[in-house]
Parts: sequence; C-alpha cells; structure tokens
Amino acid sequence: MRLWLSGLLALLLAGCDTGNRQLAAESLLYCIEGAPLTFNPQLVTSTETLDATAHQLYDRLLDIDPNNQQPVPALAMSWTRSEDSLRYRFTLRPGVTFHHTAWFSPGRPLTAEDVVFTFARLMDEQHPYHEVSGGRYPFFDSIGWRDLIREVRALGDNEVEFVLTRPDASFLSNLATDYAVILSAEYAGQLLAAGTPQLLDQQPVGTGPFILSQYRTDEFIRYHRHPTYWRGSARLNQLVFDITPKSSKRLAKLLTGECDVMAHPGTSQLSVIHQHSDLALSQATGMNVAVLALNTEKPPFNDIRVRKALSLALNREDILHAVYFDIGSLAESLLPPVSWGYHPNLLMPLPDMARARLLLEQAGREHGFDMTLLVPAGARTFNPDGLKTGQLIQRRLAGLGIRVRLLSLEEQILRRELIIGGQDAVLTGWSADTPDPDNMLRNLLSCQAIAAGTNASRWCHPLFERQLDQALAEPRLASRIRHYQLAQELAYQDMALIPLVHSLKLQAHRTQVKGLRLLPYGGVAFHQAYKE
Repeated sequence: MRLWLSGLLALLLAGCDTGNRQLAAESLLYCIEGAPLTFNPQLVTSTETLDATAHQLYDRLLDIDPNNQQPVPALAMSWTRSEDSLRYRFTLRPGVTFHHTAWFSPGRPLTAEDVVFTFARLMDEQHPYHEVSGGRYPFFDSIGWRDLIREVRALGDNEVEFVLTRPDASFLSNLATDYAVILSAEYAGQLLAAGTPQLLDQQPVGTGPFILSQYRTDEFIRYHRHPTYWRGSARLNQLVFDITPKSSKRLAKLLTGECDVMAHPGTSQLSVIHQHSDLALSQATGMNVAVLALNTEKPPFNDIRVRKALSLALNREDILHAVYFDIGSLAESLLPPVSWGYHPNLLMPLPDMARARLLLEQAGREHGFDMTLLVPAGARTFNPDGLKTGQLIQRRLAGLGIRVRLLSLEEQILRRELIIGGQDAVLTGWSADTPDPDNMLRNLLSCQAIAAGTNASRWCHPLFERQLDQALAEPRLASRIRHYQLAQELAYQDMALIPLVHSLKLQAHRTQVKGLRLLPYGGVAFHQAYKE
C-alpha cells in the first residue's frame, strides 16, 4: 500500500498537465504519528484519534472562540439558560447535512433526535448503544456526565433541551470539546436493525467538512470533502493522513515534499526545519501539562514522604532542556500560567538529594526499592519523548538507590493498564479541551477519573472534589478562581502528581500550505486549509 501513496505523491508532484496540477493543489498529505483507535472520539482520549476525527468528520453544538475563550454557535445557532441554571435550550441550525457514504445515504438533515441519541448513549446504561464498543466514555465518565445530566429531550425538530441536576459553570464548555461530537440517529437505527451496531464507531457518519473514503489500518486514512458542508465546502478535495510513527521519517517526507504537513515535529528537529526556506513552523501556547504520576494506592507510593522524596530528586530543568529543547516552561502546578485558574504562589521545590534521602529514611526506604515506570510510546502534545524523559528520571532516582525499569507502551495498552490500576508509576499528562480549569483538574485528579483511566495517580480527596464542585456552582469568576486555587493547593500539599513541564503545540508544514488552524484546545482542523 505504500506504493499507492508513492504513486499518489508522484501524481500530485508531477504537474505535467492542468488536471494533475489541479489535483495537487486540492490535495494535502498530513504525516501523523499513529493510527486512530476508533473513528468516534467519545470512546477514547487518544491524540491520534482526536486529530483524525473530531474536526474532520464531525461538528459539535458549540465551538470555543480562540480569541476570547468563550463558547460560540456551531450546530446550535443559539441557546438560552433558565434562571436556576438547570435548563439549557438549544436551537439547531436548519439544513445541516450528514455525510453521504458508500455505507449510508441520509434521508433527512440534522435534527434534535440526533442530539438526543448522541448524549443518551453516554448517559443511559440501558440504551441499546451504551455497551457497544465497550461502554466506556473516558472524558464524559471522568467529568461525571451521567450524574450531571438528568435528561436530554427534543422539543421539536430543531430544538433540544438539557436538564441538569445541579448548576455547572463548565457545561457549555464541555459541549464544545472534541468529545461532544454529534452522531446520526438515523444511521445508528439502520445499523441496529441490521445487527451491526459496532459499525457506528468504525464506519463513521458525521456532519463535518470531510467524509471518510478509505482507511488502511496503520498505513493511511483518505478523506474527501463534504460537498454540502454547512460552513461551506472545504477548498481541499482530498485529505490524506499518512501514518508514519518515526519522527525522523516524518521529517524526511516533509523535506522531500512527500508530506505537506508534519505532526509533532521533535524539538531536536526544529533547527533543521528553520534552515529550509520552503518549510514553516507553527506554534501555539498549549494549555497542557506533563506529569509523573505515582500510584497513591500502592506501597511505597501511598506514603507522602516517598512521593515528596521523588519530587525532590528530579531535575526538571534537565528534562526541559534535553527533551523539550527549552520549548516550554517548568510546571509549578497542574494549570499553566495561561489559565485563568492558575495559582501564582505555588512553586515546586528545587532538586535536593540530601532532603530526598532523609525523607526515604524516615519512610523506612533508605535502601531504595524497585519500581516500573510506564512511558508512552512516541510523542504526545505534552511530552515529545516519553522514553527519554523516563531515562532522565531513571538516572536521577538511581542516586537514591531506586531501581527503575522503563516499560514503553502503545496508547491503547497504556490506557488499559491505567484503568486496571496496578501500575507503580506512569509518565502522562493532559492537554486541555476547553479553557475551563475544571477540564484539566477533574480529568487528572478527580475520584471519578480513576475508573476512566485519566487519574493515573488514583488519588482521591473529598476536599479536592468539594472545591471543584463549588467552583462549578459559583456564578462569579473570582469565586471560581479561589476554589480552583484551593484545589491546587491540596494537590500540591499531598504531592498527588509531580508536575514536570508545560509545552508548546508545534506543527511543521511546507510554505505553500495556507489556512492551517493549530487549535489551542483539542485537535487539528483542515477545513480552511489550501495550497497556493
């Protein structure tokens, strides 16, 4: 199949006649690191899945304005909220068309029935689709969606109402995340009648700017534009995701023109990119954090003295320099300085091996111990090289007699291990889906997020939960900020996670590619992309 890609590339670059030049101008090849785990982003928290699906195949009721960080209309044209903040009514955009594919021909446009189906599947354990594809919805499970939403009901073809159990200041922002995509109830009904409901998540149908045309597992994904897209048809006729795990190979393809855009360029590659006038680098401030998560349910990491000893042993400056090439900043807390909930008075301690040894001695671990550190295979937005980060941690902890075995795992296997919860420690992190601090704090450290696999330290603190819940119930921003800062103080005092680095989001592309959107929250978007 690589021959197919090479043949396509030759066709795009040949430019031997007007037809070929037109094809080259309307086609874009995007080199990505890994394959999607599914074509439904509700089922995972995988970066590769979000990039391949959320903004290519689907839309949400709302989007986030990157300039003012506020929810703005998308599939919903407008909305109202009741005085008690328990009811939200959304008026849907009329005439929005679903994809016409080889496996589905829509008989109607988007209606409230599709919105009800989408969210009922997540909430109702008796729903015929709830257990399809495993019955896990990590993002929604971690934010307690089923406890928050009492009912979603259609009030007509173009109006839908959400009834909440309690006020929630992050509700609208959560509807704008990459996970809150709207599915087709008509398509789901057709599959259920045919006895193949699992195809809903494998052969996708959405309302987004591109339609899935072909997927060759672990090789490529090919999309064609959605000709009746409600925002206006994309300028690209064809979008190809070329799955190339090694960063060096992705860069080589970018240099030769085999790829137009490269995902996750390594920080060590930036100088090479800057040396080529036909290449450009896009970067955006990302609301993210890389962390070392120690399993607080498991000895010796259930002892706060051990957790603090490990935090004192790490040299985060070395990690920032050697792994990130100083493209980022040291994390003093979980929220980065760009967040409106950032706590300016929290500072991680400087490396102090003598103090670390004293704490281990007090914990009865003066001779060290053995541990396994899980590291993600490949790059993540919040960590460009998990294995190298793990090696730096391994060397530092060896100075305390702590023998660290590194185990590199692919995303799906790693997530499964975190759900089981038997790990010693893991290098992980979070890239925020919305500007609301609740998104990062709740997914990383709430009690509900343990079962979802996003709370890798398995730390559960009632006072922390109370601060998050009170922040959501507060209408005033100043009060919300105070609650989030108190929550960060609790996590800091208990060393629930060891924050490492806040990174920048990077993307490299050839200079003739225009209109790329490197989103501060969520995945990548190609609707406005084109080639000169």
